[in-house]
Amino acid sequence: MHSWLGRALAGGILVFSAGCHRPAHPEAKQQAEQRWKEVRARVKLQLGRQQYAGGLFEEATDTLAEAVSLDPRQLEAYVLLARANLERAKPATAQQVLDAARKAGLDSADLHYTQGVLFEQRDQIDAATQEYARARAMDPGNADYFIAYVECLVSANRAAEAMPLLDENLHRFDESFSVAALAGHVATLLGDDDRAGVYFARASVVDDESVIAEQHGLLLARAGRCEEAVAVLGPVAQQEDAEGSGAVRRALATCELALGRAVAAKGRMLDYAHAHPDDAAAQIILAQAAIETDDLATADRALAVVEQRAANHAAVSLTRAAWHWRQGEYPAAASHLYDLVERDPENVDAYRLLAEVLLRQNQPDAAKQCLEYVRVGASKNQRPN
Repeated sequence: MHSWLGRALAGGILVFSAGCHRPAHPEAKQQAEQRWKEVRARVKLQLGRQQYAGGLFEEATDTLAEAVSLDPRQLEAYVLLARANLERAKPATAQQVLDAARKAGLDSADLHYTQGVLFEQRDQIDAATQEYARARAMDPGNADYFIAYVECLVSANRAAEAMPLLDENLHRFDESFSVAALAGHVATLLGDDDRAGVYFARASVVDDESVIAEQHGLLLARAGRCEEAVAVLGPVAQQEDAEGSGAVRRALATCELALGRAVAAKGRMLDYAHAHPDDAAAQIILAQAAIETDDLATADRALAVVEQRAANHAAVSLTRAAWHWRQGEYPAAASHLYDLVERDPENVDAYRLLAEVLLRQNQPDAAKQCLEYVRVGASKNQRPN
């Protein structure tokens, strides 16, 4: 037999033999379609990454939702989709995305970290701490997970517990100025200035003093030390224009409000909020400061911007109710507040404002019930009738 003929016959036998084990045509078609979907999902994920990194969060949510739909096992798409929704002030949607990932049997450090961010935004510090701890356990070398965990301990008034962790783990993050700077901030909070100086000096080796000051001021703000936070962050903000750090401006304005300086708070936020309509937190802070200064037109504009994206967010509803209250529109304010406490039964700020509104409506008994709930009922979840 000629060699070429032998090879051809042998090849035919192999093809025939392999053909006996091929899936039936419908099954092969289904497998091919699934592979094509996975390829498309990876392309969508790559595009979604680029959109997210570029701050195009609305476009990113559409793209990443398509990626998840095409390949429900694509973990990174869920994480980015949840974060994009958080950036758009849609925490409920972000939670649904995280729940869907878990329902699909997916798990990762990034997933727990993102859940922690969501809990922290809801001011559920203990729950956030637990999620950050899980992320750390899965990836001990990730500086972001470690920093988030320690910052939550500080927010929960557990700075004394955080300091030994920083001492023990600093060697893991030799290249991260943020961890060294955080150690310096925590030492400052604990009154250990000598140790703080050592850590700040270490942080300054890998980064400039303005970044360290920003981190320090933000930690002071989270700890409620507002006078100190303003003193540290004020010079940082002066070095930036309206495109500067949103975290710095939000922290400064929030502290100014807490200190009773609403005019200063409004000044901190006005240009920044105008330049960043997608920053929902900035719009809310501006609206609150404007209400305090009786600049109801500015407050209305800021609320209108954020209501397009997150009308049912608790802070938005509460601020809109305060706007109606300040206008003397008590029925409208009460309507917003009743809706809010129905969705968020433990929102004591809503009950406080509702009590004020009810007093203005000549309903002292109902107002008293609200204040009694604020005093003793919130911890026991005993809502007024």
